[in-house]
Amino acid sequence: MSNSRPVRVALIDNFEVSVAGLRALLAPFSGRVTLLELRTAMNKPSAVDVILYEPVRQSPTSQAMLRDLVRASQKQAVVYSWRDQDGALRGSFAGHLSKALPVADLVSALEALHDGGEATVRRRMPADPGPLSIVARSSVEDFELTPREAEILALVTQGLTNSEIGAQLYLSINSVKTYIRAAYRKIEVTRRAQAVAWGMEHGLAPLSEHELVPG
Repeated sequence: MSNSRPVRVALIDNFEVSVAGLRALLAPFSGRVTLLELRTAMNKPSAVDVILYEPVRQSPTSQAMLRDLVRASQKQAVVYSWRDQDGALRGSFAGHLSKALPVADLVSALEALHDGGEATVRRRMPADPGPLSIVARSSVEDFELTPREAEILALVTQGLTNSEIGAQLYLSINSVKTYIRAAYRKIEVTRRAQAVAWGMEHGLAPLSEHELVPG
């Protein structure tokens, strides 16, 4: 990276857990990348180096914020999503970064984008592998998680709410909470954002093939 200061990133994402998870994930790399508070980015767009945007469940407000921030900052807007590139909104976006990227790769990609790079880094998403197949490819076996606990952690990592997890697995909301509490104890976290960061680090993401694609 050519600049001595950290790359300043703004994230527009309607999933609050994704914002908190990314902040926790990037914390060890604070000397290279910093995630701005969205209010700070909107009030001072000149402080933004790279804009990340999740197109899933966008609201009219988030759409307007993205347009305003891109216009005011004159910086690149990059899709940051679980979705494969073909399913993401392209428009004027400069690229696509997967939420399944290991944090070191994500940091390097953000630095490259800030330095004028046009590469797109992603992991190709299968149609719908299901959480159990994701768990099978992950590195969670050393934490004594039951299959159900690992399965639910995978869905937490993907940004699903407790209600959405219950609906997908046909469990009551109380059962989901019980499994989550047990899993949190075993991986030694106390908050959802920490669980998301842990899950991303241990491969609990719905994507597989990692590739670097020219922009």
